[in-house]
Amino acid sequence: MSPSKRRNRQGRGNAKRRRELRGLVAERDGLHCHYCRVPLAADLSDSTLDHYIPWALWRVNLLCNLVLACEPCNARKDDALPVVFVWLLLRAAAVEPGRFEVAA
Repeated sequence: MSPSKRRNRQGRGNAKRRRELRGLVAERDGLHCHYCRVPLAADLSDSTLDHYIPWALWRVNLLCNLVLACEPCNARKDDALPVVFVWLLLRAAAVEPGRFEVAA
C-alpha cells in the first residue's frame, strides 16, 4: 500500500476516533465549553477536543485529560496550563516546601 493511501486511511480513522472521543467527553461533562460554559451544538459540530494538560507537556490522549472547548477558548488556551491547575501546583509547593524543584 502506498504511503498516501495509508495516510488517507489513518486520517479517516483518526477523524472517526475524534468524533467518538467528543461523544464520550460530552456524555461525561455535558454539552458546554469546559472553559466559558457556553452551550455547544447537540451534534458537537462547533466543539473541539482540548487537552486539559497541554499535549506539549503530557503527550497522552487519555479521556481524563480531554475536555470539550469552543474554538475561541481552545485557541486562547493554546499550550498553557489552566489557571486552576497552576494554582493547585503552587499551593502544593507552599504546603510542602522543598518537595518540588524548578526544572531548568
